[in-house]
Amino acid sequence: MHGKAIQIVSFDNPYPPNFGGVIDVFYKIKALSQLGVKVYLHAYYDDRTDVSGLKPYCESITFYKRNKSFIKFISILPYAVNTRLSKDLVFNLKKQNAPILFETIKTTGILKNNVFRNKVAVRCHNIEHNYSWGLGYSETNLIKKIAFFIEGLKFKRFEPILEKADVLFSLSIDEFEYYSANFKNESVFLPVFQGNTEVLGEDGFGKYALYHGDLTTSDNVKSALFIINVFKELSHPLIIASSVSNKMLVKEVSNYKNISFQLIDAGDDLDVLIKNAHVNTLFSYQKSGTKLKVFNALFKGKHCIVNNKMIDEISVLRLCEVAESKAQYKDVVNKIFKIPYTKTENRISVLKNYNASIVVRELVSTLF
Repeated sequence: MHGKAIQIVSFDNPYPPNFGGVIDVFYKIKALSQLGVKVYLHAYYDDRTDVSGLKPYCESITFYKRNKSFIKFISILPYAVNTRLSKDLVFNLKKQNAPILFETIKTTGILKNNVFRNKVAVRCHNIEHNYSWGLGYSETNLIKKIAFFIEGLKFKRFEPILEKADVLFSLSIDEFEYYSANFKNESVFLPVFQGNTEVLGEDGFGKYALYHGDLTTSDNVKSALFIINVFKELSHPLIIASSVSNKMLVKEVSNYKNISFQLIDAGDDLDVLIKNAHVNTLFSYQKSGTKLKVFNALFKGKHCIVNNKMIDEISVLRLCEVAESKAQYKDVVNKIFKIPYTKTENRISVLKNYNASIVVRELVSTLF
């Protein structure tokens, strides 16, 4: 790939790769670089300024501070878009003769009044209006609930901006079908980029069930409460793990002897928890693409229970136990705790297709 280059516009600093969206961006950059493609990174940011892990993979890194002033709410543009508008970004993108990949619709505000001579692609991480409305349904704070619904309406109105892109890359089958049906652009299913390369789960029994997630997100809090409601009627041990604490949830956990909360401090804390768990219990009320935590659980852990909203790629779904209701979930948990985990060739074969070094070739063949 000598001589090829790409400009990536990220919605946030993708380092460290420690939450959903930036994981996809970071491992995409790494895979492109290892393939010999020069990466010119442009990233909006709030307070994440560490670039040490990006420097080996980027020709240049340019940051743009988000303008999150209150007046940015007062616009027909979604707040997430309106806080990511930069004239400097437009100028810098036009300096390079290389395709431009916008990470999420949130970064595409500059397409409204600017035309680029290079190929333009958008990585669609979600159907953003559905995602905002989903957060609204899960939110318990009335003001935040209203804000999410308004933001969703703004995203729905703003979505036609995607017609200005040459290519739309979707990271789930459901989103691929949506964008293929609603837009005339070239539409490509491009699985999520993630850092796992080897199936590491050890044969045998684990010690507990594990739920992990970012508890600043309303859907994750609601999902964690669902898992707690399952296990409070069982005797099997459950650990709820997160890098942030949630007072309401921690208080709820304290009511049950078999359930505990664990704060994730160091980078490898979660890996150790996943390794020692007998089953990863995952659940979501919101259908919003492929959840990266599913891949983490399947690559690094033993058994995995999900509901259909966690992932829509059938080959991956078949590696998991599926439960939709509380009663189904209880039955599956009781069954799983009697079964030792055995690493299978099928799991190895399926997950091999999600190695970033393989996924990146589809991206490159489309853009160049």
